Amino acid sequence: MKDDLEAKVPSAQNGAVQKDHHDDVITIVLTADNHLGYAGVGQHPRKREERQQRLRHAFQQATDFAIVQGVDLFIQAGDLFDTTAPDERDRSFVAARLAQLKQAGVRAFALGGAHDTPTDAQSGLGETNPAPLLSYARLGALHYFPPVQKLDEEEQEPVVLDIRDIRVGICGLGVLAGQEGDSLAHWHVPSEVERATLPILVLHAPIEGLATESSFLDTRTQVSLSSLEKQSTFKYILAGYHHNYSRTTIGQAEVIVAGATQHVDFSTLDRAPGFVFLGLAADGVRWCNHVKVDSFSLQRLVIQAQDLWVDQDSTSPTDVILEQLRPLCSEDTMVQLRLEGELTRSGYHQLDLNRIRRYGEEHCFALAIDDSALFLLPEQETVSTETGERFSPREELITLADEWIAASADQQEQEALRITKEELLLAMDEMKSKR
Repeated sequence: MKDDLEAKVPSAQNGAVQKDHHDDVITIVLTADNHLGYAGVGQHPRKREERQQRLRHAFQQATDFAIVQGVDLFIQAGDLFDTTAPDERDRSFVAARLAQLKQAGVRAFALGGAHDTPTDAQSGLGETNPAPLLSYARLGALHYFPPVQKLDEEEQEPVVLDIRDIRVGICGLGVLAGQEGDSLAHWHVPSEVERATLPILVLHAPIEGLATESSFLDTRTQVSLSSLEKQSTFKYILAGYHHNYSRTTIGQAEVIVAGATQHVDFSTLDRAPGFVFLGLAADGVRWCNHVKVDSFSLQRLVIQAQDLWVDQDSTSPTDVILEQLRPLCSEDTMVQLRLEGELTRSGYHQLDLNRIRRYGEEHCFALAIDDSALFLLPEQETVSTETGERFSPREELITLADEWIAASADQQEQEALRITKEELLLAMDEMKSKR
């Protein structure tokens, strides 16, 4: 991977340093995975609102930058919204930003993503609602590339532009949840783009080798490295879907992944959110700068189960966790606590996860507890000294999880607990089958 110099967002007020634009260079702001409207599970309404404000602000930093720099193209490579039905506030916000781009003479393009494109399966009435981005296209605010509903469907209409006597051909290729196969391998490139001086593919799909721990789709629909190496049309592939910025050469193409404009999970721990400022010419990339935006900081704390009992006499395992958690917490920080290893039933019950959650709510912006790698020891069934009943670790986990689900009044938190419960049970069954 080739990473260019990171830059902070310049503003119109502080006199942004302009690139020396040449007639043979096409300038682009590339952004993706803005996820407007995203709300964390189980968060306080005030914090959910603040997170959504941050998401909007980050997208506006990208559009403001494009206007200040006077770029030729503004390209959004998928998942502008986090949902297929964004609220009116987010819709109106995007409309205002697109109007500003159009007034400044910046052409805007957007590709439907996996999160914000309705599918036939999502419609209980057999009729799919229109994608939220389609309304902007109908008003002439941008050109919209819908994802392919079927990988073998006919090729989509490309856009061919003449910018300072440079013929630029742009295609969009996105995939949806539930699809299988390599979308690029099944796709036919329009002939108009093959003849363009600057052929560009805007892509929203998993790319082999760039998988993240929180992929919305799966490897059954990823674009393979062999397909990227075999394609001979596109010199530039501008991609979304993956939340980390990256730049690499695959075959004859420069593949540039925009990365997300805000942290929405912990897959971007090693990368600052932002967008990309590009200068592209027929003979290669003139510049490729990843521009940081204002964002929360991320911290991850990994604790092994065997390290929770450092002092059997005085320090509880919950206090051990809080001592290590305390230096990482601040109002502007999202923290992930990951617990790993094996615990006995009695050891697990000594963990006061509710107390840890309350501490996170009070001392940092968000605290996520990942206990998917924490397992009860696969002991034989034991007789309870209190009731005389027999129990197993699996039954105990089911009972405890059901108690938490019943105690929660938040529907999203209940669903998250159900999912975590099923994942833990599957993991325990897999461990048992390997013994």
